[in-house]
Amino acid sequence: MSLNPRRYDVRELRQIAGAPRVDADEAARERPLRQPNRNRAEQAARSAAFTELLQRQRGRRLSADGPRPDDAGDRPYLRSVPASPEAEHELGEWLGYLVDVGGHLRSRDALSYYAELGWIDPDAVDALTRRLEGFDAPRYDRAFLPADHRISLVSIVRIASCASES
Repeated sequence: MSLNPRRYDVRELRQIAGAPRVDADEAARERPLRQPNRNRAEQAARSAAFTELLQRQRGRRLSADGPRPDDAGDRPYLRSVPASPEAEHELGEWLGYLVDVGGHLRSRDALSYYAELGWIDPDAVDALTRRLEGFDAPRYDRAFLPADHRISLVSIVRIASCASES
Protein backbone atom coordinates (compact mmCIF):
# COMPACT_ATOMS: atom_id res chain seq x y z
CA MET A 1 0.00 0.00 0.00
CA SER A 2 1.54 3.28 -1.09
CA LEU A 3 0.65 6.75 0.10
CA ASN A 4 -0.74 9.09 -2.49
CA PRO A 5 -0.10 12.77 -1.65
CA ARG A 6 -3.13 13.78 -3.71
CA ARG A 7 -5.37 12.02 -1.22
CA TYR A 8 -4.09 13.88 1.83
CA ASP A 9 -6.62 15.93 3.71
CA VAL A 10 -5.08 19.40 3.90
CA ARG A 11 -7.17 20.38 6.94
CA GLU A 12 -6.03 17.27 8.78
CA LEU A 13 -2.38 17.97 7.95
CA ARG A 14 -2.70 21.58 9.15
CA GLN A 15 -4.31 20.40 12.36
CA ILE A 16 -1.47 17.96 12.98
CA ALA A 17 1.08 20.70 12.25
CA GLY A 18 -0.67 23.02 14.74
CA ALA A 19 -1.54 25.68 12.17
CA PRO A 20 -4.36 28.06 13.08
CA ARG A 21 -7.79 27.08 11.92
CA VAL A 22 -9.02 28.83 8.78
CA ASP A 23 -12.72 29.56 8.23
CA ALA A 24 -14.34 28.59 4.96
CA ASP A 25 -14.88 32.19 3.81
CA GLU A 26 -11.30 33.24 4.60
CA ALA A 27 -8.58 32.29 2.15
CA ALA A 28 -5.82 30.17 3.61
CA ARG A 29 -2.33 31.64 3.52
CA GLU A 30 0.83 29.63 3.48
CA ARG A 31 2.63 32.35 5.45
CA PRO A 32 1.49 35.62 6.94
CA LEU A 33 1.88 38.80 4.95
CA ARG A 34 5.06 40.70 5.69
CA GLN A 35 4.51 43.91 7.60
CA PRO A 36 5.79 46.96 5.74
CA ASN A 37 8.99 48.40 7.08
CA ARG A 38 7.76 51.70 8.42
CA ASN A 39 11.25 52.70 9.45
CA ARG A 40 12.85 52.44 6.01
CA ALA A 41 12.53 56.17 5.30
CA GLU A 42 13.77 57.03 8.76
CA GLN A 43 16.74 54.70 8.37
CA ALA A 44 17.60 56.30 5.03
CA ALA A 45 17.43 59.78 6.53
CA ARG A 46 19.64 58.79 9.45
CA SER A 47 22.15 57.15 7.13
CA ALA A 48 22.26 60.26 4.94
CA ALA A 49 22.76 62.48 7.97
CA PHE A 50 25.57 60.32 9.29
CA THR A 51 27.22 60.35 5.85
CA GLU A 52 26.94 64.14 5.86
CA LEU A 53 28.63 64.25 9.25
CA LEU A 54 31.53 62.16 8.02
CA GLN A 55 31.90 64.30 4.90
CA ARG A 56 31.92 67.51 6.94
CA GLN A 57 34.55 66.11 9.29
CA ARG A 58 36.64 64.86 6.38
CA GLY A 59 36.34 68.23 4.62
CA ARG A 60 37.56 70.03 7.72
CA ARG A 61 40.57 67.73 8.02
CA LEU A 62 41.46 68.12 4.35
CA SER A 63 41.04 71.89 4.29
CA ALA A 64 42.95 72.52 7.50
CA ASP A 65 46.52 73.67 6.92
CA GLY A 66 47.42 72.56 10.37
CA PRO A 67 45.97 72.46 13.85
CA ARG A 68 44.13 75.67 14.71
CA PRO A 69 42.76 76.47 18.15
CA ASP A 70 39.46 77.66 16.71
CA ASP A 71 38.91 74.62 14.47
CA ALA A 72 35.34 73.35 14.82
CA GLY A 73 36.55 69.78 14.23
CA ASP A 74 38.14 69.66 17.69
CA ARG A 75 36.16 68.83 20.78
CA PRO A 76 33.95 70.29 22.00
CA TYR A 77 32.32 70.59 18.61
CA LEU A 78 29.91 73.26 19.80
CA ARG A 79 31.70 75.82 21.98
CA SER A 80 28.97 78.46 21.99
CA VAL A 81 25.56 79.01 20.46
CA PRO A 82 26.01 80.75 17.08
CA ALA A 83 23.85 83.77 16.27
CA SER A 84 23.33 83.20 12.53
CA PRO A 85 19.83 82.54 11.11
CA GLU A 86 20.96 79.15 9.77
CA ALA A 87 22.21 78.13 13.21
CA GLU A 88 18.98 79.33 14.84
CA HIS A 89 17.00 77.17 12.40
CA GLU A 90 19.18 74.12 13.08
CA LEU A 91 18.96 74.72 16.85
CA GLY A 92 15.18 74.95 16.69
CA GLU A 93 14.91 71.74 14.68
CA TRP A 94 17.29 69.84 16.92
CA LEU A 95 15.98 71.01 20.29
CA GLY A 96 12.42 70.51 19.06
CA TYR A 97 13.33 66.95 18.10
CA LEU A 98 14.90 66.27 21.49
CA VAL A 99 11.88 67.57 23.40
CA ASP A 100 9.42 65.86 21.08
CA VAL A 101 11.07 62.48 21.52
CA GLY A 102 12.27 62.52 25.12
CA GLY A 103 10.55 65.36 26.91
CA HIS A 104 12.10 68.28 28.74
CA LEU A 105 13.79 66.34 31.53
CA ARG A 106 15.40 63.73 29.25
CA SER A 107 16.49 66.50 26.87
CA ARG A 108 18.29 68.31 29.71
CA ASP A 109 19.92 65.03 30.69
CA ALA A 110 20.95 64.41 27.08
CA LEU A 111 22.55 67.86 26.82
CA SER A 112 24.51 67.19 30.01
CA TYR A 113 25.54 63.81 28.60
CA TYR A 114 26.77 65.48 25.41
CA ALA A 115 28.86 67.84 27.54
CA GLU A 116 30.38 64.83 29.32
CA LEU A 117 31.22 63.29 25.94
CA GLY A 118 32.88 66.50 24.86
CA TRP A 119 30.43 67.27 22.07
CA ILE A 120 29.20 70.52 23.64
CA ASP A 121 30.92 73.04 25.89
CA PRO A 122 29.28 73.32 29.34
CA ASP A 123 28.54 77.04 28.74
CA ALA A 124 26.67 76.13 25.56
CA VAL A 125 24.72 73.48 27.49
CA ASP A 126 23.43 76.17 29.84
CA ALA A 127 22.27 78.34 26.93
CA LEU A 128 20.62 75.37 25.20
CA THR A 129 18.91 74.20 28.40
CA ARG A 130 17.29 77.62 28.81
CA ARG A 131 15.86 77.31 25.30
CA LEU A 132 14.24 73.93 25.97
CA GLU A 133 11.39 75.43 28.00
CA GLY A 134 10.12 77.24 24.91
CA PHE A 135 9.06 73.95 23.32
CA ASP A 136 5.68 72.30 23.80
CA ALA A 137 5.11 69.07 25.69
CA PRO A 138 6.44 66.00 23.90
CA ARG A 139 4.39 63.78 21.63
CA TYR A 140 6.27 60.57 22.34
CA ASP A 141 8.16 60.96 25.64
CA ARG A 142 10.38 57.91 25.44
CA ALA A 143 13.96 57.19 26.35
CA PHE A 144 16.55 58.17 23.78
CA LEU A 145 17.92 55.43 21.58
CA PRO A 146 21.45 55.29 20.15
CA ALA A 147 20.02 56.45 16.82
CA ASP A 148 18.68 59.58 18.54
CA HIS A 149 22.15 60.36 19.86
CA ARG A 150 23.57 59.96 16.34
CA ILE A 151 20.99 62.46 15.10
CA SER A 152 22.10 64.80 17.88
CA LEU A 153 25.75 64.45 16.88
CA VAL A 154 24.91 65.31 13.28
CA SER A 155 22.86 68.30 14.45
CA ILE A 156 25.67 69.51 16.72
CA VAL A 157 28.16 69.36 13.86
CA ARG A 158 25.72 71.20 11.56
CA ILE A 159 25.25 73.94 14.14
CA ALA A 160 29.01 74.16 14.71
CA SER A 161 29.55 74.43 10.95
CA CYS A 162 27.14 77.39 10.89
CA ALA A 163 29.39 79.09 13.44
CA SER A 164 32.55 78.39 11.44
CA GLU A 165 31.04 79.72 8.20
CA SER A 166 30.21 83.14 9.66
